[in-house]
Amino acid sequence: MIKASSGLGEGLRRGFEKYVYLVKLKEENQRLKLENEALRTRLTRLEETLFLCKALDKGDKSPLLKTYPKILAKVIYKPFEPFENYLIIDKGKDVGVSPEMPVVSAVGGEIGVLVGQVAEVSSKYAKILPITAPVSAVDVLSVRSRERGLLRGRGKEETCLLDYVPYGMDIREGDILVTSGMDALYPKGIRVGQVVRISPEKRQGFFETIEVEPFCDFRRLEYVYVILTYRDFKP
Repeated sequence: MIKASSGLGEGLRRGFEKYVYLVKLKEENQRLKLENEALRTRLTRLEETLFLCKALDKGDKSPLLKTYPKILAKVIYKPFEPFENYLIIDKGKDVGVSPEMPVVSAVGGEIGVLVGQVAEVSSKYAKILPITAPVSAVDVLSVRSRERGLLRGRGKEETCLLDYVPYGMDIREGDILVTSGMDALYPKGIRVGQVVRISPEKRQGFFETIEVEPFCDFRRLEYVYVILTYRDFKP
């Protein structure tokens, strides 16, 4: 009887020890799981930081971005609907951003190409009018022929139109367009887009119908540089 009781007690003790072991094992697994998730989150942030640093390093080598003071900003609102022709960035008056300042790409697609201009500003945010907006107008010129025109957005369309180019002027498909610097808004030489189509049959009066594909990839755009008002800046 005593031996039986002793065996039962030993079994209970072992059972209890096993239970405690399993509880501790579960707690340890949970701790390791949380630690693993934290490490994954940290790794993701580090990878994002590394990606950003590499992109910004390329931007720092751009002659344009070296010339003018600039502010890096993150795009925090970018609508899928093409009818909403604006972006929102996370920088505003507090760091010197003001209306009409030029905006170029920093991360997401080609670096240093024209995005648009600052349209409205609050203390910590700014609304950007992209070159694809119908109310946008940018004075540009062909790198090859130096012919000028006015680039206008078309909203939902993927291409812009080059206006005020008389029929017969030296503009060809494949021409690279940059800002002319003659509209008192954008500094000269910012890459804007490429002529992709000239449609003589769609002439409007004396002017050609010329389509331009912007270099800025708005779908991939993540960060931008706001160029501080260069008109008051002496490089």
